[in-house]
Amino acid sequence: MTLTRNLLISALMAALTINSPLLLAETDSNEELADEFDESLEDFYGDEDFISIATGTKKAIHMAPSVATVITAEQISIMGANSIYDVLETVTGIHISPSNLDRMKPNFSIRGIHTAENPQTLLLVNGKSTTYEYNGSRWQKFDIGLNLIERIEVIRGPGSAIYGADAFSGVINIITKGVNSISGTDFGVKIGSFNTKSSWLNYVNSNETLKYSFNAQWIKTEGDLDRVIQTDAMHYMGLGELSNAPGALDTRLESIDLHTQLSYKGFYASAWYLKSRGGTGAGAAQALSSSDIETTEAITLASGYKWNISPAVEMDFSLHYQTYDDDTYFVIFPPGMALPRQFNDQGIPTAFTVFTDGVIGQPIAHEKYYGTNLVSHFSAFEHHKIRMEAGYRYSESKPEEFKNFGPSILDGSEEFKDGTLTNVRGTPYIYMLDQDRELYFLTLQDEWRLAADWEMTAGLRYDHYSDFGGTINPRLALVWQTQHNLTTKLLYGHAFRAPSFQELYAINNPVVLGNENLEPEKIQTTELAFDYRLNFDLKFMVNLYYYQSEDLITFVANSDGTSVAQNAGNQDGYGAEFETHWQALESLHLKASYAWQHSENIDSNEDIADAPGQTFSVNVDWDLTENTKLHIDSRWITNRKRLASDSREAIEDYNWTNISASYKISNNWSTQLTIRNVFNTSAFEPSDGQIKGDYPLETRGYWLNINYIL
Repeated sequence: MTLTRNLLISALMAALTINSPLLLAETDSNEELADEFDESLEDFYGDEDFISIATGTKKAIHMAPSVATVITAEQISIMGANSIYDVLETVTGIHISPSNLDRMKPNFSIRGIHTAENPQTLLLVNGKSTTYEYNGSRWQKFDIGLNLIERIEVIRGPGSAIYGADAFSGVINIITKGVNSISGTDFGVKIGSFNTKSSWLNYVNSNETLKYSFNAQWIKTEGDLDRVIQTDAMHYMGLGELSNAPGALDTRLESIDLHTQLSYKGFYASAWYLKSRGGTGAGAAQALSSSDIETTEAITLASGYKWNISPAVEMDFSLHYQTYDDDTYFVIFPPGMALPRQFNDQGIPTAFTVFTDGVIGQPIAHEKYYGTNLVSHFSAFEHHKIRMEAGYRYSESKPEEFKNFGPSILDGSEEFKDGTLTNVRGTPYIYMLDQDRELYFLTLQDEWRLAADWEMTAGLRYDHYSDFGGTINPRLALVWQTQHNLTTKLLYGHAFRAPSFQELYAINNPVVLGNENLEPEKIQTTELAFDYRLNFDLKFMVNLYYYQSEDLITFVANSDGTSVAQNAGNQDGYGAEFETHWQALESLHLKASYAWQHSENIDSNEDIADAPGQTFSVNVDWDLTENTKLHIDSRWITNRKRLASDSREAIEDYNWTNISASYKISNNWSTQLTIRNVFNTSAFEPSDGQIKGDYPLETRGYWLNINYIL
């Protein structure tokens, strides 16, 4: 590893010296020269996507000071995806896999960085955080109506200099259709395998001074009942006779997603309502249950005002308010489960309580967040665009819990216990006491055009948490228009993640326990990226990266079956990402990508488990006729390692292929047929070992949708 790492560092540092006189020499280039240079690039970059997530300001993607991806509504529609996770799986360097702890919640593995709760990726919707303070990750059961999305912006790498905590390994911003979209109305329906049903409506009026929009989507699926596991945690504990396995993973889901926006001159306001209800996959403790049900509900309200103080000064003041509720009914262990109730002096159980209806818990989370932001843009200084932001955010968690086990419910004399639940809110025996947190932050960023072909972005953010203290996170990016068709980027970023409420304060939990002595996670990343356009129809993108992360938090299993939050060690990683786009014909577009990464725990010298060492994908978009489009995407997931202590067989590689065909019936009507997992591949994502055979992925499925545009 040392030799490879040193070679990579040498390559990164070499970029500092390439053509260094251009960087150091004085230049009398002015805006006229810059404009002339920009005009000379229109043949290569004129139709390129723009991105705002990298700097908080609109930027052509090849000049963005980050490794960025934009996915448009048209691209989402053509691929026929069923969820936001299907879409994000197509981004180079991102792999989606189910959590092996948190109810199989889809997790983002970016460059080998992931943990069971996966709080290292910040997910935004219209710029607003979806972070659940209890576990530090996005809201449980998070999904969003794909037909409501205008675009998705993704940056791989740290983003704390702009976004603060949780922008650790990447940032994803989902932008829904609204007052900045093209006016129009469309609606549609979708049906398909696994008893899937969906319907949606988009209405946007953006033509007048008063602009408004309304968007809604409903989705329901029973999940694939062929995703059968043969063993679960009960077999792992030697209690297979109590297990519900063999049985199907419970992946049913129903959600309603509503958005509305309004703007008048400089004033704007928005409201978002998201409610989801579904199963818990393999169960809370990896013991299969068909009785579990989780319901989540979130409301986001935001408003603000933008105004121009002068031609060189713009201001944006905003307020936001969010609520989030999560109510989960768990049969943690099945009926007949016996738990120790008395112990001898050596700690050996001498008596047990049998739970005739199972060990049942119903944790309920009530969270609310509110805050304010003031963003200022200054362009009064020649060649500089300065962005400043100051903000405040308050977070509050008030847990509630019903259960049939634990102190205050059992007195130690019960030989049997039924399913009657007791509310332990207001007692020391709840899964977490009430918590709150205040955050104040300040950011400063300068986009400095050093010369016609050089731009430097420097940023700094200070965060102060009431329960954590202060932290400073810098970023620095040099973007060099090396040639008219080649852009070179050298990027450095520092990011952090504060421990979540669960990681710090979880108590009386049969699965996970907190640890108030945790340190925050930290990461430093250096990247060297190239964007090369060979001609008008062919482009290549290459990115090399190296990172050092410290004190990553994960839950470490105890012998009693619980897991305690720990700073499990330090992780280093390095790798390369390649992507090419080829417009082979006017009607045929090809995309191929390859990502290779090596990440390891530097304390144990073990490779990071479960993260794919290599991924490769091919996408084909082919206009067969004027009205018929064909999309094919295929990906290979390879080289996933087990923990050294895991004696199971190696995780099998797999190939996954999807096909979607769209047909425009008329100017108003269109239809689409999608087949996912075309070859019915038997593919698996890794479990934590209590489910011996890992998690099976969906079998082949078919979906049909019909869309009408007014």
